[in-house]
Amino acid sequence: MNKNLLRPLLLKAGALLLIASPAAAQKKIPQFAITVKVAHMTDSIVYLNYGTMGSSKTDTVKAINGSFSFKGHVEEPVPGFIFTKTFKVKIDLFIENIPIAIVADQDSLYNTKVTGKGATQEFEAFSQKLMDNRKRTIALFQKAYDTKQAGDSVTAKILQAKADSQYNWEFKARVAYVSEHPKSYIGAKELLAYTATNTLPAAIKMYDKLDPSIKESNIGKEIAARIDLLSKVEEGKPAQEFTQSTPDGKQVKLADYKGKYVLIEFWASWCGPCRAENPNLLKQYKMYNSKGFDILSVSLDKDKDPWLKAVEHDALPWTQVSDLKGWSNEVAVLYGIRAVPASFLVDPSGKIVATGLRGETLNQKLESLFGEQNAKR
Repeated sequence: MNKNLLRPLLLKAGALLLIASPAAAQKKIPQFAITVKVAHMTDSIVYLNYGTMGSSKTDTVKAINGSFSFKGHVEEPVPGFIFTKTFKVKIDLFIENIPIAIVADQDSLYNTKVTGKGATQEFEAFSQKLMDNRKRTIALFQKAYDTKQAGDSVTAKILQAKADSQYNWEFKARVAYVSEHPKSYIGAKELLAYTATNTLPAAIKMYDKLDPSIKESNIGKEIAARIDLLSKVEEGKPAQEFTQSTPDGKQVKLADYKGKYVLIEFWASWCGPCRAENPNLLKQYKMYNSKGFDILSVSLDKDKDPWLKAVEHDALPWTQVSDLKGWSNEVAVLYGIRAVPASFLVDPSGKIVATGLRGETLNQKLESLFGEQNAKR
């Protein structure tokens, strides 16, 4: 091409770039802007954790006289949690790229108000229904206790039953919200929390009814991934093989227990319900160990010392393993553990025959298994 003809074309192209550049510079990424005012606040450092269970981020800011703010960007509406190290301040919310205002009182967090639009507003309305029910339930439990202390056990029993019913309402309300709001991110959050080994069949049915837009979202994909993971460790499936270390470094394999019933027990030294269950586990171990029953405990501790002290204090004679990675324990991740205690009973062939056994349900299961063996003999 002639150089004299090329020069004007280059000049025109440069001019177009100059015209386009200011417009490109003005294009902003949408952000959320959360402003918070907490009365009677005593902590000075505040954290915001936001995202899904599988992918989250934590920001930190300093509070001045109970006032602070967070800014950022999210790809889609996500759950958020504002808290301090002492948890004297803890606020649940839903975040999307809009202005969000929060007014709270450290001395009365039940009365926290979150103002926003879209998913933020929807979550706040749903949360207020749950909080209102909790207030009534707590008051009813207190009334039942006071009535019993006053000597009227008959009325107290009626009030206790009513309080129990109101307490159970919240669980039912959360499950119902999923079915009633198939296009909702809040419904998806509830389904993700609901999806566990013992709820898997129902969770799959609810997932199938979600709107395609939610299934294609990040939280929808996480629900699908969790369902896929838990489907591999449900009753009737072969137990997932693993190897983990004892406190002295010995490598223990699940395959080492082939030929006997073994309870894979997920726990931690800091878990109150886990420690409360240990005396019953010890009792069942002593009753059935000689008959072909064993326990393999997987600890979700991060520190070795409290783990070993708990084992010694609770006098647990069976094998203990851990990689000291807390909730990221590789065996816990493999089995989809998000709460402890959790357990899987594996039969002599290596198949999972029961999950979530605790207390009397564990006792009855073992009695039925080893009672049958004794009868055959």
